[in-house]
Amino acid sequence: MNIILIRNSQANQANIQLSRVKLLALGALFMVLGPLALVYLGFQWGQLHGEVPPAEMQAQWDFEADKYRQELAAAKQQAQNSLSALAMRLGQLQGHIIRLDALGQRLTDEAGLDKGEFDFEHPPAQGGPSVSDWRQQIGVTDFLASLESLERQLKDRDHQMGALSSLLMNRSVYDEVVPSGRPIISGWISSYFGIRADPFTGQKEMHQGVDFAGKEGSDVLALGSGIVTWADKRFGYGNLVEINHGDGYTTRYGHNKEILVKVGQT
Repeated sequence: MNIILIRNSQANQANIQLSRVKLLALGALFMVLGPLALVYLGFQWGQLHGEVPPAEMQAQWDFEADKYRQELAAAKQQAQNSLSALAMRLGQLQGHIIRLDALGQRLTDEAGLDKGEFDFEHPPAQGGPSVSDWRQQIGVTDFLASLESLERQLKDRDHQMGALSSLLMNRSVYDEVVPSGRPIISGWISSYFGIRADPFTGQKEMHQGVDFAGKEGSDVLALGSGIVTWADKRFGYGNLVEINHGDGYTTRYGHNKEILVKVGQT
Protein backbone atom coordinates (compact mmCIF):
# COMPACT_ATOMS: atom_id res chain seq x y z
CA MET A 1 0.00 0.00 0.00
CA ASN A 2 1.45 3.34 -1.10
CA ILE A 3 0.51 6.74 0.45
CA ILE A 4 1.53 9.77 -1.64
CA LEU A 5 1.91 13.16 0.17
CA ILE A 6 1.93 16.26 -2.09
CA ARG A 7 2.76 19.77 -0.84
CA ASN A 8 0.79 22.63 -2.43
CA SER A 9 3.60 25.14 -2.18
CA GLN A 10 6.13 22.84 -3.72
CA ALA A 11 6.18 20.44 -6.54
CA ASN A 12 7.94 17.82 -4.46
CA GLN A 13 6.04 14.75 -3.34
CA ALA A 14 6.73 12.02 -0.79
CA ASN A 15 5.83 8.35 -0.99
CA ILE A 16 5.09 6.22 2.07
CA GLN A 17 4.97 2.50 1.51
CA LEU A 18 3.05 0.36 4.07
CA SER A 19 3.53 -3.33 4.02
CA ARG A 20 0.91 -5.84 5.14
CA VAL A 21 2.67 -6.31 8.46
CA LYS A 22 2.65 -2.57 9.17
CA LEU A 23 -1.03 -2.33 8.29
CA LEU A 24 -1.89 -5.18 10.64
CA ALA A 25 0.12 -3.57 13.42
CA LEU A 26 -1.62 -0.21 12.96
CA GLY A 27 -5.03 -1.88 12.90
CA ALA A 28 -4.31 -3.75 16.12
CA LEU A 29 -3.12 -0.56 17.80
CA PHE A 30 -6.27 1.29 16.74
CA MET A 31 -8.49 -1.52 18.03
CA VAL A 32 -6.83 -1.26 21.47
CA LEU A 33 -6.54 2.50 21.79
CA GLY A 34 -9.94 3.33 20.23
CA PRO A 35 -12.14 1.88 23.01
CA LEU A 36 -9.87 3.36 25.68
CA ALA A 37 -10.19 6.78 24.09
CA LEU A 38 -13.98 6.43 23.93
CA VAL A 39 -14.10 5.45 27.62
CA TYR A 40 -11.96 8.43 28.60
CA LEU A 41 -14.01 10.87 26.55
CA GLY A 42 -17.23 9.46 27.99
CA PHE A 43 -15.93 9.88 31.52
CA GLN A 44 -14.97 13.48 30.88
CA TRP A 45 -18.36 14.21 29.27
CA GLY A 46 -20.13 12.69 32.24
CA GLN A 47 -18.16 14.86 34.62
CA LEU A 48 -19.16 17.97 32.72
CA HIS A 49 -22.71 17.17 31.70
CA GLY A 50 -23.71 14.27 33.83
CA GLU A 51 -26.83 14.37 36.05
CA VAL A 52 -26.57 14.65 39.87
CA PRO A 53 -28.35 11.88 41.73
CA PRO A 54 -31.74 13.04 43.13
CA ALA A 55 -30.75 12.33 46.76
CA GLU A 56 -27.60 14.41 46.48
CA MET A 57 -29.51 17.23 44.76
CA GLN A 58 -32.16 17.24 47.54
CA ALA A 59 -29.49 17.37 50.22
CA GLN A 60 -27.79 20.30 48.51
CA TRP A 61 -31.14 22.10 48.18
CA ASP A 62 -31.99 21.54 51.85
CA PHE A 63 -28.59 22.88 52.90
CA GLU A 64 -28.89 26.06 50.83
CA ALA A 65 -32.52 26.64 51.87
CA ASP A 66 -31.68 26.21 55.56
CA LYS A 67 -28.80 28.68 55.23
CA TYR A 68 -31.06 31.27 53.59
CA ARG A 69 -33.75 30.72 56.23
CA GLN A 70 -31.23 31.39 58.98
CA GLU A 71 -30.01 34.56 57.27
CA LEU A 72 -33.59 35.75 56.77
CA ALA A 73 -34.47 35.05 60.41
CA ALA A 74 -31.38 36.95 61.57
CA ALA A 75 -32.23 39.93 59.35
CA LYS A 76 -35.84 39.90 60.57
CA GLN A 77 -34.74 39.80 64.21
CA GLN A 78 -32.31 42.66 63.62
CA ALA A 79 -35.04 44.72 61.98
CA GLN A 80 -37.41 43.94 64.87
CA ASN A 81 -34.78 44.98 67.40
CA SER A 82 -34.24 48.24 65.52
CA LEU A 83 -37.99 48.90 65.44
CA SER A 84 -38.25 48.17 69.16
CA ALA A 85 -35.45 50.65 69.89
CA LEU A 86 -37.11 53.27 67.69
CA ALA A 87 -40.45 52.60 69.34
CA MET A 88 -38.91 53.14 72.77
CA ARG A 89 -37.41 56.42 71.58
CA LEU A 90 -40.76 57.40 70.13
CA GLY A 91 -42.36 56.72 73.50
CA GLN A 92 -39.82 59.00 75.17
CA LEU A 93 -40.64 61.76 72.70
CA GLN A 94 -44.31 61.35 73.49
CA GLY A 95 -43.43 61.76 77.16
CA HIS A 96 -41.67 65.05 76.35
CA ILE A 97 -44.75 66.24 74.47
CA ILE A 98 -46.90 65.45 77.52
CA ARG A 99 -44.64 67.64 79.67
CA LEU A 100 -44.74 70.41 77.06
CA ASP A 101 -48.52 70.17 77.05
CA ALA A 102 -48.53 70.57 80.83
CA LEU A 103 -46.30 73.65 80.53
CA GLY A 104 -48.48 75.15 77.80
CA GLN A 105 -51.61 74.54 79.82
CA ARG A 106 -50.03 76.15 82.89
CA LEU A 107 -49.00 79.23 80.89
CA THR A 108 -52.50 79.49 79.46
CA ASP A 109 -54.06 79.30 82.92
CA GLU A 110 -51.66 81.79 84.52
CA ALA A 111 -52.10 84.25 81.66
CA GLY A 112 -55.88 84.02 82.01
CA LEU A 113 -56.32 83.18 78.32
CA ASP A 114 -59.38 81.60 76.77
CA LYS A 115 -58.98 77.81 76.80
CA GLY A 116 -60.88 77.68 73.54
CA GLU A 117 -58.00 79.44 71.79
CA PHE A 118 -55.21 77.28 73.20
CA ASP A 119 -55.75 73.56 73.77
CA PHE A 120 -52.84 71.61 75.24
CA GLU A 121 -55.01 68.89 76.74
CA HIS A 122 -56.10 66.96 73.65
CA PRO A 123 -54.15 65.67 70.65
CA PRO A 124 -55.04 67.13 67.24
CA ALA A 125 -57.76 65.35 65.29
CA GLN A 126 -56.53 62.45 63.18
CA GLY A 127 -57.88 59.40 61.42
CA GLY A 128 -57.03 55.74 61.85
CA PRO A 129 -56.24 53.62 64.90
CA SER A 130 -53.92 54.77 67.66
CA VAL A 131 -51.09 52.71 69.07
CA SER A 132 -50.49 53.36 72.75
CA ASP A 133 -48.99 50.15 74.15
CA TRP A 134 -45.31 50.20 73.19
CA ARG A 135 -44.52 47.21 75.38
CA GLN A 136 -45.89 44.96 72.69
CA GLN A 137 -43.98 44.22 69.52
CA ILE A 138 -44.55 46.89 66.93
CA GLY A 139 -44.79 46.43 63.19
CA VAL A 140 -43.52 48.72 60.49
CA THR A 141 -47.03 49.92 59.63
CA ASP A 142 -47.89 50.72 63.26
CA PHE A 143 -44.57 52.46 63.77
CA LEU A 144 -45.00 54.69 60.72
CA ALA A 145 -48.58 55.51 61.74
CA SER A 146 -47.46 56.51 65.23
CA LEU A 147 -44.59 58.53 63.81
CA GLU A 148 -47.00 60.47 61.60
CA SER A 149 -49.31 61.03 64.59
CA LEU A 150 -46.41 62.37 66.64
CA GLU A 151 -45.39 64.66 63.79
CA ARG A 152 -48.91 66.11 63.59
CA GLN A 153 -48.98 66.63 67.34
CA LEU A 154 -45.60 68.36 67.31
CA LYS A 155 -46.70 70.71 64.52
CA ASP A 156 -49.92 71.54 66.39
CA ARG A 157 -48.10 72.20 69.67
CA ASP A 158 -45.41 74.22 67.93
CA HIS A 159 -48.06 76.42 66.32
CA GLN A 160 -49.89 76.96 69.61
CA MET A 161 -46.70 77.59 71.60
CA GLY A 162 -45.53 80.09 68.97
CA ALA A 163 -48.81 82.00 69.16
CA LEU A 164 -48.85 81.85 72.96
CA SER A 165 -45.23 82.99 73.19
CA SER A 166 -45.90 85.93 70.88
CA LEU A 167 -48.96 86.92 72.88
CA LEU A 168 -47.17 86.72 76.23
CA MET A 169 -44.14 88.53 74.84
CA ASN A 170 -46.26 91.39 73.57
CA ARG A 171 -48.05 91.54 76.89
CA SER A 172 -44.75 91.49 78.77
CA VAL A 173 -43.22 94.18 76.57
CA TYR A 174 -46.37 96.28 76.98
CA ASP A 175 -46.26 95.91 80.75
CA GLU A 176 -42.58 96.88 80.85
CA VAL A 177 -42.71 99.73 78.34
CA VAL A 178 -45.99 101.46 79.19
CA PRO A 179 -45.40 103.58 82.31
CA SER A 180 -47.60 102.65 85.23
CA GLY A 181 -47.58 102.71 89.00
CA ARG A 182 -45.98 105.14 91.48
CA PRO A 183 -42.37 106.39 91.47
CA ILE A 184 -42.07 106.01 95.25
CA ILE A 185 -42.52 103.10 97.61
CA SER A 186 -44.20 105.14 100.33
CA GLY A 187 -45.62 108.65 100.29
CA TRP A 188 -48.59 110.56 98.92
CA ILE A 189 -49.63 112.72 95.98
CA SER A 190 -49.18 116.35 96.94
CA SER A 191 -50.28 117.90 93.64
CA TYR A 192 -52.23 116.41 90.75
CA PHE A 193 -51.94 116.97 87.02
CA GLY A 194 -54.06 119.88 85.72
CA ILE A 195 -54.96 123.47 86.59
CA ARG A 196 -53.70 124.54 90.02
CA ALA A 197 -52.60 127.62 91.92
CA ASP A 198 -48.93 128.24 91.41
CA PRO A 199 -47.20 127.89 94.82
CA PHE A 200 -44.96 130.90 94.06
CA THR A 201 -47.28 133.37 92.28
CA GLY A 202 -50.67 132.17 93.43
CA GLN A 203 -51.91 132.39 89.84
CA LYS A 204 -53.83 129.54 88.23
CA GLU A 205 -51.58 127.66 85.86
CA MET A 206 -51.44 124.33 84.11
CA HIS A 207 -49.47 121.79 86.09
CA GLN A 208 -48.10 119.23 83.62
CA GLY A 209 -47.12 116.62 86.12
CA VAL A 210 -47.88 114.88 89.39
CA ASP A 211 -46.05 115.76 92.60
CA PHE A 212 -45.30 113.10 95.20
CA ALA A 213 -44.29 113.86 98.77
CA GLY A 214 -42.19 111.41 100.73
CA LYS A 215 -39.34 110.99 103.15
CA GLU A 216 -36.14 112.79 102.20
CA GLY A 217 -33.61 110.40 100.66
CA SER A 218 -36.24 107.88 99.52
CA ASP A 219 -35.60 106.07 96.24
CA VAL A 220 -37.29 107.30 93.07
CA LEU A 221 -38.43 104.40 90.88
CA ALA A 222 -38.82 104.35 87.11
CA LEU A 223 -42.37 103.56 86.01
CA GLY A 224 -41.23 101.36 83.12
CA SER A 225 -38.25 100.04 81.19
CA GLY A 226 -36.45 102.47 78.92
CA ILE A 227 -33.30 104.48 78.19
CA VAL A 228 -32.11 107.47 80.21
CA THR A 229 -32.03 110.44 77.83
CA TRP A 230 -31.39 113.19 80.41
CA ALA A 231 -29.64 113.14 83.75
CA ASP A 232 -28.75 116.67 84.80
CA LYS A 233 -30.17 119.95 86.09
CA ARG A 234 -32.94 121.67 84.11
CA PHE A 235 -34.82 124.88 84.71
CA GLY A 236 -38.08 124.29 86.54
CA TYR A 237 -37.20 120.64 87.35
CA GLY A 238 -34.06 120.82 89.45
CA ASN A 239 -32.14 117.57 89.22
CA LEU A 240 -34.01 115.87 86.39
CA VAL A 241 -33.94 112.32 85.03
CA GLU A 242 -35.78 111.71 81.77
CA ILE A 243 -36.49 108.19 80.45
CA ASN A 244 -37.63 107.29 76.95
CA HIS A 245 -39.80 104.15 77.08
CA GLY A 246 -40.44 103.89 73.35
CA ASP A 247 -43.71 104.03 71.44
CA GLY A 248 -43.93 107.75 72.28
CA TYR A 249 -43.82 107.26 76.07
CA THR A 250 -41.46 109.48 78.10
CA THR A 251 -41.37 110.09 81.85
CA ARG A 252 -39.58 112.80 83.82
CA TYR A 253 -38.49 112.63 87.45
CA GLY A 254 -37.61 116.08 88.80
CA HIS A 255 -36.52 117.77 92.01
CA ASN A 256 -34.28 114.86 92.99
CA LYS A 257 -31.80 115.29 95.84
CA GLU A 258 -29.10 113.67 93.70
CA ILE A 259 -28.80 111.89 90.35
CA LEU A 260 -27.58 108.28 90.43
CA VAL A 261 -27.95 107.34 86.75
CA LYS A 262 -26.25 108.39 83.50
CA VAL A 263 -27.48 109.16 80.00
CA GLY A 264 -27.72 105.97 77.93
CA GLN A 265 -28.29 103.76 80.94
CA THR A 266 -31.17 101.29 80.76
